[in-house]
Amino acid sequence: MTVTGSPLPWRAKASDLRPMLAALEDAPLRDPHLIYEPKYDGIRALIEVHPGTGSGGVRIWSRLGNDKTAQFPEIIRALDRFRRKLKAPVVLDGEIVALDEAGEPTGFQQLQNRIHVMDMAQGVMVTAVRPVAFIAFDVLRDGDMDLRPLPLAVRRVRLERMFGSAPGSILRLSDAVLADGTALYRQALDHGWEGLIAKSVQSPYRTGRRSAEWRKLKIVKQQEFVVGGWTEPRRSRAYFGALLLGVYDNQGLRYVGHTGTGFTHASLASLDTLLRKLERDTSPFVKRPATNERPHWVAPKLVAEVKFTEWTADGKLRHPTYLGLRDDIDPRTIRREPVARLHETSMRDVK
Repeated sequence: MTVTGSPLPWRAKASDLRPMLAALEDAPLRDPHLIYEPKYDGIRALIEVHPGTGSGGVRIWSRLGNDKTAQFPEIIRALDRFRRKLKAPVVLDGEIVALDEAGEPTGFQQLQNRIHVMDMAQGVMVTAVRPVAFIAFDVLRDGDMDLRPLPLAVRRVRLERMFGSAPGSILRLSDAVLADGTALYRQALDHGWEGLIAKSVQSPYRTGRRSAEWRKLKIVKQQEFVVGGWTEPRRSRAYFGALLLGVYDNQGLRYVGHTGTGFTHASLASLDTLLRKLERDTSPFVKRPATNERPHWVAPKLVAEVKFTEWTADGKLRHPTYLGLRDDIDPRTIRREPVARLHETSMRDVK
């Protein structure tokens, strides 16, 4: 896409769009050219909304293009109310998050009961279990205009003007702070957020690309890993003992450790079913790992979200905890994420 600094006629097929992604790189907490937002720990979602009152006017899809519309009926209902006031179609970018008892965004693990919902009836059944919200932070289309070439600061003004009347408990605007992210960073520390996103005010929307114009500043060490197998359970534990995890490098799938914590009985049962469907005779890892219990191997098609305390000197995870499965990330794209650090002056600001 050519960056012109002005809108273009909208010609894209919305469902073919993929979100712009942030790079994990250093950034200061004070910079007049940056906008700071919370890094929400949910499911990235693009949403197309058409004006009117008829059915089928809202569609949600993930960063891989998987349709998510049936999984979140309460968001559809809220957007149906919003689109009654719309005069033209819009495409929004944002995050679907689970909410805690106080109505605040909480961790990805709380979305697990939504991941495998396949139809609207199932979605309605699980709605009461864990409330969710859609937090919008960008707008790609406004009527006949393609807003992606515009600078982020301009798109943000359009988003606030368009979406300002919609937010409530289910539809929300992301927090966004210009030039000084220290107070937002303190909030992230206090509330246990995953981190912040620092975005260049001049950045166009680079569809489907990972760009250093958007930078992730993580507080919690958490990322996705490919599941390469499982081990037999010990003693009275049911189903399996631990998941065997890996990341890709230039040679293939590299083993980085195992996790046997973070599972509920229900998640153990669900995962066991998925794992056995993918079981195979040979290890998918470049080098077969040594395990404490008998290993079983699987085709590397499942992606697990895992938090951990640190990387060890030999490239293994310390104290990894399973948070849930992701169905919105291609396993072949999983790499070890570098550690992004805040500038030292920024760290002094938040102490």
